[in-house]
Amino acid sequence: MSTIKVGVIGVGQMGTYHAQIYQKLPQVELVALCEFNDARREQLKTEFPGVALYKDYKDLLADNSIEAVSIVLPDNLHREAVELAVKANKHILLEKPLAKELEDGKALYEITKDYDKVFSTGFLLRFDPRFAMIKERLDSGELGDIIHCYVRRNSPIIGPRRYIGASDLSMHVMIHDIDYLNWWIGCQPVKVFAKNRSVLLKENGMNDVIYAIVTYENGTVACMEACWTLPENSPTIIDDKVELVGTKGVAYVDSCDYGVRFVSEKGIEYPDSRHWYYVNGEVCGDLAEEVMAFVNNVASNTKSIITPKQSYDALRVVDAIERSIKEGKEVEL
Repeated sequence: MSTIKVGVIGVGQMGTYHAQIYQKLPQVELVALCEFNDARREQLKTEFPGVALYKDYKDLLADNSIEAVSIVLPDNLHREAVELAVKANKHILLEKPLAKELEDGKALYEITKDYDKVFSTGFLLRFDPRFAMIKERLDSGELGDIIHCYVRRNSPIIGPRRYIGASDLSMHVMIHDIDYLNWWIGCQPVKVFAKNRSVLLKENGMNDVIYAIVTYENGTVACMEACWTLPENSPTIIDDKVELVGTKGVAYVDSCDYGVRFVSEKGIEYPDSRHWYYVNGEVCGDLAEEVMAFVNNVASNTKSIITPKQSYDALRVVDAIERSIKEGKEVEL
């Protein structure tokens, strides 16, 4: 098998995980990193010795030897980077969402829907076994037709402080739930009613909490809750739950304690054991599965399970949520 040369654009927390995962894969050579922040780029010289470093992703994309890239930039910077990566004929793994604004998302959908290279959006819950099991049981008919779903995704205030001006709660957090609900339900969302409240993040023009009710073509109703202003000392990085009620059965996901707990002088802690935890010094979890699936798509010349249409549909729901909040009424997609 020939080695796939890859680069990572944006090397903050998530981009670092991408780079570390690529480094552990035998069929991949991590050859380039792009980071705009000068101080962070200096750190990368030590963290990833021998890997080429760029400040401007245009220069990285101009390297014809690089076949594939992870784009891990703030949500509001996705459009130009993807457009240039497509022009450069790269395989692309784009961290979710497709874009911050629906107009940008539609433009990216149009240029990627028939793209002859691999294009995938990083909805990592597609690679979480809990959510995949529910999809399999729905497809087999074991749970029957979905009557309704309740989902929640709450997290500490540390997160949104990193995204001021670049994103907000609906497109950065709630979109995870929108994507897998669309995937499970299997038909188009048609109506959305949403309410918000902004208290702790009001001065930043961001939402503290959103509740949204989404109605689908087949009558399924989904209720979503998202909040990212839990206290900084919350024992878990994400408190998420799912309750799906079908005509033949029910499915539950309760992942807030991650199955492991520590009590020490630091307090009570439920460390991550799902998304990007370390085992023997290497990043594991559903993020690693997502990156490995992307690499396998590139190696085997196959398409991602996450299509541009699905990524765009998730953003359409986000846009409807924001319109409903602004207009104070139920809106149609």
